[in-house]
Amino acid sequence: RVWLACGTRGLVLVDSVWCDGYDRVRGRVRNISKTFENQNGHFVAAAPSVVEQPTEASLDALRNAERRSNVRVQGRIIKTGMDEVDRGLPSDYEPEVIEKYWNKRPLQVQRRVLEVGSTIAPFAAKLWFYRQTNQLDAKKKQIAADLRDILTKLGPTFIKLGQGLSVRPDLIGPDLMQELQTLCDSVPGFENEKAFAIVEDELGAPVSELFADVSQKPVAAASIGQVYKAKIRETGATIALKVQRPDMLRRVSLDLYLLRKLMYVAQDVQDRFTANKTDFVSLLTAWAAGTYKELDYRHEGKNAVRFAQMMSNLEDIVVPDVYFEYTGRKVIAMEWIDGVKLADASADQISNLVSLGVEAFLQQLLTLGFIQADPHGGNLLATPDGKLCILDYGLMCTVNRGQMEAMVASIIHLANRDYERVVDDFIELDFLPPTVDKDAVVPVLGAVLDQALEGGGAKNVNFQSLSSELSQITFDFPFKVPPYFALIIRALGILEGIALTADPDFRLVMQAYPYVAKKLLQERSPALSEALRQILYRDGTFSPARLQTLVESSQGFLGEGDAFVDFDTPPNQLSSREALEFLFSDNGSVLREIIADEVANGVDVVARSVVPLSLGNFTRVVPTPILQLVPGGTSSLSEDDEQYLRNLRGLLRFLLYSRTRGLQNGSLANDIQSVARDILELGRQFDVIFPKLHNMNKRIVGSLAERAVARAFDRVRVQQSLRR
Repeated sequence: RVWLACGTRGLVLVDSVWCDGYDRVRGRVRNISKTFENQNGHFVAAAPSVVEQPTEASLDALRNAERRSNVRVQGRIIKTGMDEVDRGLPSDYEPEVIEKYWNKRPLQVQRRVLEVGSTIAPFAAKLWFYRQTNQLDAKKKQIAADLRDILTKLGPTFIKLGQGLSVRPDLIGPDLMQELQTLCDSVPGFENEKAFAIVEDELGAPVSELFADVSQKPVAAASIGQVYKAKIRETGATIALKVQRPDMLRRVSLDLYLLRKLMYVAQDVQDRFTANKTDFVSLLTAWAAGTYKELDYRHEGKNAVRFAQMMSNLEDIVVPDVYFEYTGRKVIAMEWIDGVKLADASADQISNLVSLGVEAFLQQLLTLGFIQADPHGGNLLATPDGKLCILDYGLMCTVNRGQMEAMVASIIHLANRDYERVVDDFIELDFLPPTVDKDAVVPVLGAVLDQALEGGGAKNVNFQSLSSELSQITFDFPFKVPPYFALIIRALGILEGIALTADPDFRLVMQAYPYVAKKLLQERSPALSEALRQILYRDGTFSPARLQTLVESSQGFLGEGDAFVDFDTPPNQLSSREALEFLFSDNGSVLREIIADEVANGVDVVARSVVPLSLGNFTRVVPTPILQLVPGGTSSLSEDDEQYLRNLRGLLRFLLYSRTRGLQNGSLANDIQSVARDILELGRQFDVIFPKLHNMNKRIVGSLAERAVARAFDRVRVQQSLRR
């Protein structure tokens, strides 16, 4: 397809097959020299040219060209542009352009306002009556059902809005939340004739020519479109053919136009009467941008391809293939996957697949930064071969590297109950402004979190209840929900909700913590390295027990204590060989460096205690320059030396006896002999550690050599000063 822009320096032709919108060419486009086929079958060439800061007229020309562009596939024309009726509306969510479009159509706006108002008014009057007569609590279920029916009647935008609220018990309460969750399953379909006419208009051929065995009615209906099961005539491949509802762009853009005006009013009320600083307009913008993008199924196809590539390391995650030759703005053809809704699967299947789903989501959230943000029950399938199929890639969320690291750090600080740093993380994540009074926030936040985390540790922390607890203080301090995090909360809430149907004891926090611990042990970024040191170096002193707890947590073993995560009480469930395999694997490189430094500290104490005694009379025949490098003997050990020996012994005990004995601190007199025995035992598992041990040894030897040389110079300086 071709985009034609009238720039300040002539014309430019831009290949936009994989562009997300004209924003990609707002700035500078240079050195374009290609040949394209336009929709009339003529070939045109573009000379190298530059467009700098295009005018509004050039952008309008770009939008119009994008509307008219088409792609020729197998002798037919696939429409990739907009319908003529949508002229003037943007292809991506642009509030200013949408406002400009609907400001010119006041009668249509007024008609929609009356429609929405007349639908909501009876409900509002009933709600007022129940409130005046103290019947709100008794009528909760009826109110929730009425609201669900109203949202369904008002159409796709309001259905989407209701689905978004259906995972926010802190905002709407459990009764309404449960009722709104049925919006995913109660959306009515539309007529086959209209659907097939859209397919023909989009793909350039009648449905009967392109597909066979098309289901007589939709197999699923959602707020934006409906799905048919069919086969591609040319290949026989079974597909899910999703068709968009008629006139969606105008209907959705009009509702977003009205909702934006409403958000400005809500923003003003909040700022006047509360301390809350939630940016309602930004929240709507983030949600609206995702919803608007869902109206172009080509985005969904590209998202699915990208998602499949990112999830390729998880063999039990299934992502359907996309048939782009049968895909346009309003039609998408994807591989048909057999399965049942995850929420309808057996309890064992739900338990296994939710754990897999949590791992996949955490990988998206904390490693990849590209998240499927709409994992409701209808979009998660349990396949016959025990895999988890994820559907619907219209609504995605992106998270940058800094936000990912701040989320990991916040979990660690929460586990440490280091609430001062939790507040710093909240500032980094944009929950709190940098100017917030930390001294006022920390004790209040700490009290709420302490109450939420007490009793049973991570196994008893419910994500939804924790979210609800935190919502208590949002009215007293300038908390706000960042737009990207609203989608994350929705996805996490849905996963936990599905899991709780099969296992009332399921806790998302417990499932997530091993992944967080593993990431902490593998990443080398400054932020995560600092978080790791905060755990391992309690009060500035290295703790082998905390190392063991972190390693065991990364392997899925959590302690039974009452603390959220009790770093000082290891679970003692990891075998010595498993510990060694992890520490000397590619994933243990960060820990090897830390351990090497601690081993060097301990070996240095051993050397200073044992070597001089072992040399004895040999010192008379050793040349003086070499003798200067030999550590001097010590009659007694300092407190630091004793700690270094305990750390060394604790490390070796963890590596060799972690499952049966854990960390045992014997008398200090036996430390040196125990270390020697442990080193000999360590050598018996050399086959596991040899590939990585060489570099670790170089670090240890290098550290010891530096200390020896430094002592030698110190000794020489002391002797010279005495001679003077």
